[in-house]
Amino acid sequence: MPNLTSQQVKELADNLLRMTNALGNYRYENFDRLSEDENMRIKELHLKQLEDTTQLYTKAAVLVMDDVEISLQNIDSITQETRALYKKLGTVQMVLDRATSILTLATAIIGLNPKEITSSIKSLLAPVV
Repeated sequence: MPNLTSQQVKELADNLLRMTNALGNYRYENFDRLSEDENMRIKELHLKQLEDTTQLYTKAAVLVMDDVEISLQNIDSITQETRALYKKLGTVQMVLDRATSILTLATAIIGLNPKEITSSIKSLLAPVV
């Protein structure tokens, strides 16, 4: 099984940062229509994603995964889709669900858990209904 290189870990962190920024943009662009509870929940998720992104950037370890290239490509796709979804998702709950799923992926990456990374990627690649 191949190990992730430092550059690949940086790519993962870059994508996580892009998704995190998209969530922050959603919050700011929809601030007036969010309830106080929705606003606080999105803020909490955004802050947690920022923390995880920072931790990933500073992580000094390698991941072992069955197919690194496919996983990285999938995360690229998830990043692009997430950025677009936050602009068009119909409900705040859908945004919260997506942000929570991204945190699950970040936690798996930081925890060096290849099975959970794979599971999270599959979940995020599933069509959003």
